[in-house]
Amino acid sequence: MAHEQVLSILDQAPRDLNAIEEEEGIRKVLQAVFLAVEQHVNTTVGDVPGLRSRLPQLVSLYSIQPNWGLLESLIARAVDSAFIAWIDGVPADATIPSGNLESLVFTSCSRWSKRAEFKSEGLDVSVFLSRSKWTSHTVSIIKSLIYASETARQVSRTFLESTASLKPPTLRLAPVIWSWFDATNISDVGSSGTWRKHFEQLIAGIVNNQASRDHLLTCRRAIQTMIQKLPSLRSELFSDLLAHVSDMPFDNLTAEMLRLGNCLVEILPQESDTFAHSLLDHALGWVSRSFGGPDSLDDGIVTALGETLLVLDSSMC
Repeated sequence: MAHEQVLSILDQAPRDLNAIEEEEGIRKVLQAVFLAVEQHVNTTVGDVPGLRSRLPQLVSLYSIQPNWGLLESLIARAVDSAFIAWIDGVPADATIPSGNLESLVFTSCSRWSKRAEFKSEGLDVSVFLSRSKWTSHTVSIIKSLIYASETARQVSRTFLESTASLKPPTLRLAPVIWSWFDATNISDVGSSGTWRKHFEQLIAGIVNNQASRDHLLTCRRAIQTMIQKLPSLRSELFSDLLAHVSDMPFDNLTAEMLRLGNCLVEILPQESDTFAHSLLDHALGWVSRSFGGPDSLDDGIVTALGETLLVLDSSMC
């Protein structure tokens, strides 16, 4: 059966499931539908005909059965296919083979040509924000809706300023924080205590040597934009940064932390001076210990350190 015909089952399914909540047969049929569609999705680059147009039905089912991971992955794929590729500036995408320029270009052009077709008004971001456990698909959906809708941005702000937003791990929350600041034109958000707690989590994330490069990059961008866009908290945020650098072991350093110092010196030279010099002292301590140890120097950190020295030198001229 063609996947378009399989998808047509979704047109009636939400009403059936609502009417017969205990009907296990319907769940089994839907599970088979999702598996069939997923098999097609996994072999398709770009949009999947019929999937995006049935987003309201998919989200309706999701509100009834939010723990269906397969359903959430299909929603994420449908929503993601409707937006400009890598709109958040982070190029990671498991569906695109690494280094395959042809696939990258095809995906970018396909999404660009369809960017005005998607209507997000019927998708309630709070359904996904309220999940007790976020997955990578949850994050992908929330990010897309933040970029697509002012309503979603307002709802997300309320969430980010609530204590509920402190529950997701930094790995999941950092992309949402970055996307919200990236998509929102604000001069400040006041002094809500949760912003500073988010900031502390992001600092811990940017010095995590075990984290992926994409996560470190997202943490760095989120930290930088929070300092830029939260002037009422800026002195406290710099204080938190300085305290964290002072407490870091000398064998703990990441290239993104150094790049953060570079960026802050360039955009806020006077306010970031103390932090940048403390970071530089820490980096030089890291270098001296690395030279005396058995391990080779990390190329990324050495390159970022050179950039930091150049930026600091030019700022003092």
